[in-house]
Parts: sequence; C-alpha cells; structure tokens
Amino acid sequence: MADAPKWKICWITGATGGIGSELSRQLAQRGVKVAATARSQDKLTALADSHANISAYPADVTDPESLKVSVEKIENELGPIDLAILAAGVYAPFDPDNIDLEGFHRTSAVNIDGVANSLAAVLPAMRQRGRGQLAIMGSLFGYCGLPGNGSYGASKAYLINLAQSLELELAPKGIDVTLVNPGFVDTPLNASYDRPKYFVIKPSKAARRIIEGLEKGGFEVAFPGRVAAFFKTAKALPNGALFWLLRRGLMRD
Repeated sequence: MADAPKWKICWITGATGGIGSELSRQLAQRGVKVAATARSQDKLTALADSHANISAYPADVTDPESLKVSVEKIENELGPIDLAILAAGVYAPFDPDNIDLEGFHRTSAVNIDGVANSLAAVLPAMRQRGRGQLAIMGSLFGYCGLPGNGSYGASKAYLINLAQSLELELAPKGIDVTLVNPGFVDTPLNASYDRPKYFVIKPSKAARRIIEGLEKGGFEVAFPGRVAAFFKTAKALPNGALFWLLRRGLMRD
C-alpha cells in the first residue's frame, strides 16, 4: 500500500506553467487535493480535467484581492491549505543597451509582488492554525548576476533573501519554509533565455525533485547538483574572482 501523502490540500500559483503543471499532476497522483491557480481559465480547466484531485481557482498573482478571495474559497470548499507552492514567475531579457522597462516592471510585479500577495493571502490562516508549509520558487540564478539576466536574477535574489527571513520568523511558529532553487528546466520561460544552457532537465524530473525535497524537509531544494555546486561556490568568491569565473566558465557566450 502506498504511503499516505504528507499533505491533504496544496495550493499552487503559476499552476499552468511548465513546472507548476507537473507539480499539480504529480501531487494529485499521490492523493493530494490540488488547488491550481493561474490567470488563464482555459489552461486551468484543461489542467483540472487531467485529474480528479485538481481543482481550478483562477486568479492573478498581481491582484492581491483576487488571491484572498481564491484562498478563502479553497479553504471553504477543500479544507485548510497545508502546503502552498508559490511558483508563478516570468522572465524578461535585460539588455543594458536597450532596457525594457515594461519587461523589468512585469518581472518585479509577478516574481516579487506576486509572492508577497500570495503570502498575504495564505499566511494568516496558517499562522492561526500554527502549522503549514510554504515553498517559494527561487532560482540558482538568483545567487549571482549573469549576462542578460538582470531583471529575472534580481527578482530571484530578492526571493532567496525573503525566504531566509521567513524561515527565521515562521519556523518557531510551526510553519516550514522551503526555498526551491532550480537550474535550467525545459520550459517556455527558460526557452526565452537565449544564452548557453547547461544540464537542462525536464519539467517532470524537476517536479519529482521538488516534491521529494518538500517531503524530506529542510530549507533548500537546489538542483541539478553540479549547477547548484557551481553557483554556491561562485557566490562565496571575491568579486574579482567571481566575475572572472562567470566570464570564462559555465555561462560564457
């Protein structure tokens, strides 16, 4: 007999994205009731139709009121959310010779403000219950700056810092915080990054790694291992050595 799932109700933002949709399906297959949130009603409907344990709750992470309404509806209809995976994210290229302000602001609105809005919607009930788990989707590319990655990388660096702060404050109150830092995953978001990519993995494998990491507990889930080791080493170097390594090493043109 399969082990009972660690969670009963999981809320996922960005649920129709490459990783979010895989997480939704794999958690549903494990017996978790998944409340899937994204902007597109059509994509959410198709996702919900793929498994009986997935339900659609459309909302825009840049709209804090719509998120609060969705969370209240989820908890009234399905039950208390005991795992929230905040996976909504966008990527916009950053060219210092032709700065795309719209793309920069959109990245901040979704990747940063969207997480804050989601936390504001889901955290009060978790705090009241004194239990729950939060998973924040960062990126290995938030560890240090990379060419063409000024807006996306900066937003993920923000989330790394935010997750660390939340862990310090929430863990003593019974709420686990997990920072998820993937490398390159074969999704439409990563496809728009037009520089060399290394150790690219499939969304299905990324979702398995994330779920396994969340089940084990601990603060960070980072993968692939070789890319994670590279960036963790790189960020500890003096700036001169860091810039030399990045210009000539893994991310060279």
